[in-house]
Amino acid sequence: MSKLFQRLLRSVPARGYSTAAAGETTHYRVTLRRSAIGLPERKSRILEALGLHKRLQSVYQAHSQTAAGNILAVKELVHVENVRLLQDSNEGKIWVNAKGEVVDAGRRMLKAPRGYKIVGNVLDVERDRALRAQSA
Repeated sequence: MSKLFQRLLRSVPARGYSTAAAGETTHYRVTLRRSAIGLPERKSRILEALGLHKRLQSVYQAHSQTAAGNILAVKELVHVENVRLLQDSNEGKIWVNAKGEVVDAGRRMLKAPRGYKIVGNVLDVERDRALRAQSA
């Protein structure tokens, strides 16, 4: 039995068992590492079912036997990591792995920096004072 298969089976909860406790992983983070071009149509359909369309794209699948079976069918093409949702906010979801390391920090981290810094406001005196107090 392969190590990946054993790890996937350990992470799939039995019926009636909750994995919502703090620190336990609840989802798979599946990243498509290799393309399915030239492989049988079945592999492409499994990747579509997982939600993977482009190379290096990552999707999150809840721990289930169906997801584990699909991942095992395309294990040569994907990288799998067990993660849990740390925070769900307006900026995006923050995912961490079992060690507590952030693996996806959400949309806010994807945005490019502004390239400038607001230091004052000529039109609004109150806003100008607030900005200057904030920067000091």
